[in-house]
Amino acid sequence: MWLQRAMLRRDNGAAANVRSVRKMVDRRRFSPAEIKLLDAVNAGRAADYRSSFASADLLAQGDHWGDERTISAAAIRGIINETIPALCPTPAGMRIAGARIAGELQLASVQIPYPLELIGCRVENPITLNRAKLDFLNLSGSHIGRMNGESLELSSSVFLNNGFVATDEVCLRRAHVGGDLSCIGGRFDHPQHLALDAGGAIVHGHVLLSNGLTVSGQVNLTDAKVGGLLYCAHSLIENPGFKALTIDNAQFAMDVILSNGFKARGEVSAAGATINRLLYCNNCSLDNAGGSALGADGVVIGSDALLGNWFYAKGAVRFCDAVIRGNLRCVGGAFDNPGGVALVLDRARVDGSIHMHTRFLANGAVQLDFITLGGSLIGSGGSFQNTRGVAISLRGAKINGNVALNNGFRARGAVVLDWSEIIELICSEGRFENPGGVALSANNARIASNVFFNDGFRSLGTVQLENTTVGGEIDCADGTFEQAGKGTITFGAKPSQYRKPPV
Repeated sequence: MWLQRAMLRRDNGAAANVRSVRKMVDRRRFSPAEIKLLDAVNAGRAADYRSSFASADLLAQGDHWGDERTISAAAIRGIINETIPALCPTPAGMRIAGARIAGELQLASVQIPYPLELIGCRVENPITLNRAKLDFLNLSGSHIGRMNGESLELSSSVFLNNGFVATDEVCLRRAHVGGDLSCIGGRFDHPQHLALDAGGAIVHGHVLLSNGLTVSGQVNLTDAKVGGLLYCAHSLIENPGFKALTIDNAQFAMDVILSNGFKARGEVSAAGATINRLLYCNNCSLDNAGGSALGADGVVIGSDALLGNWFYAKGAVRFCDAVIRGNLRCVGGAFDNPGGVALVLDRARVDGSIHMHTRFLANGAVQLDFITLGGSLIGSGGSFQNTRGVAISLRGAKINGNVALNNGFRARGAVVLDWSEIIELICSEGRFENPGGVALSANNARIASNVFFNDGFRSLGTVQLENTTVGGEIDCADGTFEQAGKGTITFGAKPSQYRKPPV
């Protein structure tokens, strides 16, 4: 009985409060739509202005919604600032669905200890949340212009999801987000400018740019700190000729995933970023012809970097001075930058192996000068094309495993291993083509074990091992050397054993 009496007192109190609000709003001349909002906030329920006819809720027609669906920004601010007597928002917060918000929603520096949700709303003027403190922000399905949220603090997440549209910059610079920054299925339209700016933001959860997200303009996460994933899948970010996605100097506690149909038109820039786990770029397309498709110079990756299985880059992929604490796997990846550098890892450190085999394709130079590699470089069955140029450059490299350019490997252009340190060089069944030039050069290299130019090896151009130290044998049995220039094969070193090629 005591529970029933308590519930009755609560209901009677809520009813009295609503009556008090109604008396107050009559004096203040609020519109019927705003009175509906006040009643909903006081009762802890959503103020839903959506029609029973789906066609009437099309946000493209939001400018034509009438007074029955129009709420002034001043009324919303009055609720938040607690300037309306007898109005007491519940922990459910303010939830508005299907309304037109008239006027600038100026909420800079306010403190809102409850959720603010504008779902499927049309917001005509800028939303200003600079330095505001909120529990939760949900703009899912809403159409807005500009949002200013610099140094915004959120106890929970921000949702810009499911049909959300912004036609100007969404600024979350130096924001602090206690949960996720979720842009699933959103649209950001600000071509050749910043579309979503979260530079310097701290996000304790995930950054979700996925599942139908489209961006025309730049997404900026420079210097951001993310406690979860950066997840970009089934989405498009396009800013042709400029930077599309920027994560320079950002820190990610988990994986960075650009996969499952993710497309970027413009540069993806990750210079100096720290990724504690995987960089996973399988099944994605990065297009920035004439520039860098992926610029990751100085990146630190705590595990593997995967750029294979239908990865496609049009433009250079750069990992100069990078640290990859696992393997670099490019199996089934395509790197397309004709006449330029397709993939460059100068001075990088890879603790595991580099896999460029089995459907790997480079159209442009692969440059690994002065790299330090803890495992092997495996190019078996890979295709490297840079006709009349250098197909693979491995100058001054330190490789603690083998270099395997065999079993269907094909290079059109020079393969240069000068001054490198290698355990074993395996070129059996490899094809090296650079007519009138150097097909394969390992001058001044130190090869701890064997060199295999055998079992179907074929070169079209000179093969040079000037001043090279070979700890084991050089096996040329059943190898073919054509158009060798000054000699079939030029040696300046004395291996322990040399099996001559056929005459």
